[in-house]
Amino acid sequence: MSEKIIQDIKSFNRFYTRAMGLFNLYTDKSAYSATEALILFQISTHEFCTAAYLSNFFLLDKSYMSRILKHFEKKGLIEKKVSKEDRRIYHIELTKAGGDVLNLLADKASLNVQSMIDGISEEEIEVLIDSMKKIEKVLYPNIN
Repeated sequence: MSEKIIQDIKSFNRFYTRAMGLFNLYTDKSAYSATEALILFQISTHEFCTAAYLSNFFLLDKSYMSRILKHFEKKGLIEKKVSKEDRRIYHIELTKAGGDVLNLLADKASLNVQSMIDGISEEEIEVLIDSMKKIEKVLYPNIN
């Protein structure tokens, strides 16, 4: 792989991270980071969610994930329930408070995306969406 290709991809990653506002997407007037918001979202969408699943899904260290989940539990955002099949496994679910926090974070993220695409024509937005789908398909052809 040529160094130019690697540098071009890294450049795009920096651009995209900055353009999406991922460094401050959820932190403006929020107690939760982008990582935490994404974890809450994944918990809400994955039945029988476990800490191991989340660590693997996000490619995060298990001890870091454990600290995040303990923080969520202390705030009353999640609850852990012992698996009926294996008492060593705990399934993680959002509480009502967790769902409320997730909804607020999702609304803020939607507003950020809306402001990012304001002023872009519908045709350009279609090109943008098609390009995003193409990137996903090229990088991860077996997902979705």
